[in-house]
Amino acid sequence: MSTIDNLTEVIIPRLPTPNGEEITQSYVDQLVAALQEAIDILNSTRQRNFTEISLTNTQTNASGLRIGDVYTDGGILNIVRAGVGYAGTFAMTGSAGSVTVTTT
Repeated sequence: MSTIDNLTEVIIPRLPTPNGEEITQSYVDQLVAALQEAIDILNSTRQRNFTEISLTNTQTNASGLRIGDVYTDGGILNIVRAGVGYAGTFAMTGSAGSVTVTTT
C-alpha cells in the first residue's frame, strides 16, 4: 500500500493461474491464500479519515442498495443498515373516518 497526496493505492495480489487444464490441490490452495490476502487488504483499508467529501448523484431512496451504501432523503445523508426495511418508491394513502395516514 502506498500513500500519495492523501490518496491510498491498494495493491491486490495477483491471483495464480492454473498450469494446464487440470486444477490441482496446490493451485486451489494458492488461490484460496491469494483471495484471503486480498480480502484482508480490503478489510484493512475500509476505515478512512477524510477532511473533505463530495457525494454527487446519490440515490434518493435505499431501493437496490447494499448495507453500508448511502442515499439522500430530503437533503439528509442516510446509510443503509441491516435489519431496517426500506421501501423504494412506494406511496400509500388511506383514511378511516376523519383520520388520514400517508406513508412514503
